[in-house]
Amino acid sequence: MAFKAISGNAVNITKEKDKAFIGHYTGKQDITTKIGPQVIWKFIDEEGQPFGIYGFTNLDRCMNSVAINALCRITYKGTEKIQTKYGLKDVHQVLVEVDDETPVKDVDF
Repeated sequence: MAFKAISGNAVNITKEKDKAFIGHYTGKQDITTKIGPQVIWKFIDEEGQPFGIYGFTNLDRCMNSVAINALCRITYKGTEKIQTKYGLKDVHQVLVEVDDETPVKDVDF
């Protein structure tokens, strides 16, 4: 029998523009930080190691329509000036891709 170390760390992908994170979606974890509630999206990578990605608005919207066990590729694309309820703000943009053989769950937007 052999043991290997497992990383359970969450990644802030907003620091890694255009880097793809690939893994099977396993669920989410709601946490509370000093600035309020936050989500960590949880995955298992291709080597079987768990990892998490800290949520932000556009990522959260996309991930809410992804089925458990879906193979995902998530790529941070930088910020874009968008009109928000707080005025014109830089908003994080993300590309969430799901393997086309994986079902996507129905979600009301």
